[in-house]
Amino acid sequence: MTQSDLIAAPTNAPGRGFTATTVFIDGSASGIRLVKSFASRLSVLVLSFSELARLKERVRPWDYVVYVIDDPSPASQQETYIGHGDGERRFGERLGKAISATTLIYVVIAEGATFDKVTAPYVEARLISICTSLNIPLANSDLPMGRGLGILDDLEQLVAHAETLLFLAGFTRIEIARRNPPTLRLRLSVTTDRDEMVAMTQEEMTLVPQKGVQYRLDCRNLDSVGYGWNDRFYVMPGSDYARRTRSDLSYDNRRRRDLLEAAKWVGPASRTPDKMTLNVGFHCRSGAFAAKLLSGEHIDEKSWVPVETKAPTCGGPE
Repeated sequence: MTQSDLIAAPTNAPGRGFTATTVFIDGSASGIRLVKSFASRLSVLVLSFSELARLKERVRPWDYVVYVIDDPSPASQQETYIGHGDGERRFGERLGKAISATTLIYVVIAEGATFDKVTAPYVEARLISICTSLNIPLANSDLPMGRGLGILDDLEQLVAHAETLLFLAGFTRIEIARRNPPTLRLRLSVTTDRDEMVAMTQEEMTLVPQKGVQYRLDCRNLDSVGYGWNDRFYVMPGSDYARRTRSDLSYDNRRRRDLLEAAKWVGPASRTPDKMTLNVGFHCRSGAFAAKLLSGEHIDEKSWVPVETKAPTCGGPE
């Protein structure tokens, strides 16, 4: 066995050194590895995804685990997947055939009853949330717990230990992203749906106006442009965004507007105190969803009209 020393402390556990031991179960670095530490009730098993059947040698059917499926090869375009379950779970079933030959699975296991139906989903959800905030590409479509994911101080040590042990085991994406944190978040969400608001890529900025159906928001004096394309609704940067949030807007949509402003996806418009400007184009599930966020009031998809249509659908200024 060899010993690995983490010099830098985990970000969410400042000032704490962490020493772990790597056990080569098969006698070589290419086989199954177990990364463990006397400082933690957690350990990480690492093995090739192609050898997943061997996991049952180490995990009992009733044991809760958190796992990461990732291809660490530099040229890989495969997105990381994070999940949780018990020893009988069909790991990676949601990824289908999109798993490369060089993919590894990192399985976070725990002593005794440390992981249960509350703690395992919490650690999974926090790892997904951390990766999302750092713009790490994930294959996950959902954010477990959604707006119910509050920070639980009693469980944050488990999150820190899981993150540290995963790093020592070779899953380095979080650590690398932390060294150069993004200046702009690419996804915003208040529910379990990670695709609530997704920043447009440069490719989409070109394709959407060419291939989508163009609309304008016919509400008050807002000059906002959107496109329907590929089963999503795209709102273009430069669109107007109402500064005022009306009382009839739902709680979730008020929180979404708060997120848009906090993440600086919108900014102040010059000489227009009642409006702001969308700095980041994004796509969402529907025109109705976008209309509510831009207007700050409870309107629907009928407020979006094709560019050649001028039928009013929303009241004038108050």
